[in-house]
Amino acid sequence: MIVIRVGELAKHLGVHRNTVRNWVNSGKLPARSVAGKRYLISESDFAKLCEEFGIDRSSMKLKFVPGKPVMSREMTFPPEDLKGVGKRSQRLLPTAQWGDVCLTCGSCAGACPISGVDGLDPLKAVRMAILGREEELIASQWPWKCTLCGKCEEACPMNVEIVALLRTVRGLRDRKKVPGALQKGVLLCLEKGNNLGIPKEDFLSLLQEMGREMREEGYAGFEVPVDAKGANLLVTVNSKEAFAEPESMKFWWKIFYAAGESWTVPSEYWEGLNWGLYTGDDEAMKTMVGRLVENMHRLECKTLLLPQCGHAYYATRYGLNRWFKEDLKHFRVLSVVDLLVQYLEQERIHVEPSLPSDLTTYHDPCHYGRKSLKAFGQGYFEEPRRIVRQCAPNFVDMVPDREGSYCCGAGGGAWATPFKEERVFHGRLKARQIQTSGAKWVVTACQNCRDQILRSLKKEYDLDIGVKYLWELVADSLIFKNSKPSGSSP
Repeated sequence: MIVIRVGELAKHLGVHRNTVRNWVNSGKLPARSVAGKRYLISESDFAKLCEEFGIDRSSMKLKFVPGKPVMSREMTFPPEDLKGVGKRSQRLLPTAQWGDVCLTCGSCAGACPISGVDGLDPLKAVRMAILGREEELIASQWPWKCTLCGKCEEACPMNVEIVALLRTVRGLRDRKKVPGALQKGVLLCLEKGNNLGIPKEDFLSLLQEMGREMREEGYAGFEVPVDAKGANLLVTVNSKEAFAEPESMKFWWKIFYAAGESWTVPSEYWEGLNWGLYTGDDEAMKTMVGRLVENMHRLECKTLLLPQCGHAYYATRYGLNRWFKEDLKHFRVLSVVDLLVQYLEQERIHVEPSLPSDLTTYHDPCHYGRKSLKAFGQGYFEEPRRIVRQCAPNFVDMVPDREGSYCCGAGGGAWATPFKEERVFHGRLKARQIQTSGAKWVVTACQNCRDQILRSLKKEYDLDIGVKYLWELVADSLIFKNSKPSGSSP
């Protein structure tokens, strides 16, 4: 048996050390590793290797030891399966910023939580687009397993538009091959006005019933205002809440009640979500944003509030800036964070700690954080933390946080795709952050983030935590100076 160092063997073969390791792992090279980064190979197999590569054995320092040959299949070295370079089109490279400025430094791949899944990473995706292998990239499932979180762009020294590239890749996929419920949700929203196809009469009946429950809980005179013309706030709804978690709508309603807000819900096109953002479908995205604009004009509302997951705010504001700039002169758009800060600073609502001693942390949603910072010049980092500290003063930050925070793993439509294993794998870094922080409560301003942490990461990584929406925490911490609802908590 012959013992040889992997580095020396790779040098004589003219390949990288990892190539030698891959040959060994796959069985192409019958050898086994031993201490000191060395390999043990039989003399006969080594002779075949030298003959295959034309190596002069006398030029190598070899150590002979007793031992049995490694049992494996016959050693062969087939020709390299080199991928051809295709003709470059402009579909994925409209500007140099989409790839031509790439230094191939690998910073994006190092930052991406799912690098290596399906053999791809952000750098490989960019290179495939540049080298004319776009059809292979479009056919891959990797762009759909990516959450479009922007962590790669944060690391990129050349500001390559990786997220825009991958979203365009999604948009070029045959609509029948869009994974999971995403395309179905888009089609239902275009046809029925919401992602789940909830009939108008069912939705209005639900609002009536929930309003009755609010009154029974002590919120005297409470009604859910529908199509109230001239209201200050037009409030959209996440169809998932209306269908599966109607109780969660009460968090905002309690805050509106405490603030004495003038608000309304539209009877049609009330969906706050916009999955056209996820599927790369600009036409659908524009139609959905346009319906919200029509509601704003029809009801003469002054402010559009989007109290859903971060992508609802991001997609609508992006669409307004891109297609409806003139309409924006007639109303303003508020994030959930903007409105809560406004209520607290103007003392329209008052809170006291509902989690006075439990250690609490805040998870930065990608859309409210680094993606809004890049797209709109404003990321919500400090404001939500100020709100949390008023309701949960024993606060700790995760590391890294703010613009450098890791995605929970459910963004980019991943929560609605069939790739559960990849989603859980993606979330391992967030789970590790939470566990390291020692927090007992995680607060976030995104519904998908909340669902991923509460229903997936908590179970898969055995996290001993509770999870709340930011507005849920505020609703639980409300105090009423003059009179409080008779059914509310003390």
